[in-house]
Amino acid sequence: MSRDIFRPTQIPAQLFYDAFQDEAKHRDSRTFEEWNRLEIERVWKTARDYAQQHDLKVPTLEEVKNCERYASGHTDYGSQWAYGVARLLKKA
Repeated sequence: MSRDIFRPTQIPAQLFYDAFQDEAKHRDSRTFEEWNRLEIERVWKTARDYAQQHDLKVPTLEEVKNCERYASGHTDYGSQWAYGVARLLKKA
């Protein structure tokens, strides 16, 4: 198994990256609109759950979408997105 050099090494960014990567496995069987929406929803749900478990501010779906848009086009797209979502989490 090869090492993913883009995978974040710190929680919670690592969790968000893993959620995205797991959902991205299904891209071939979906349209762009479908896989993009489902990946964003999966990352948001993971962030929501993590935030609720750690008494942090739950990011909105729109905030997670904005992080995904910002990361788009970067070589390290997945990690940029994950770190962006992690920065949204603040003490509630």
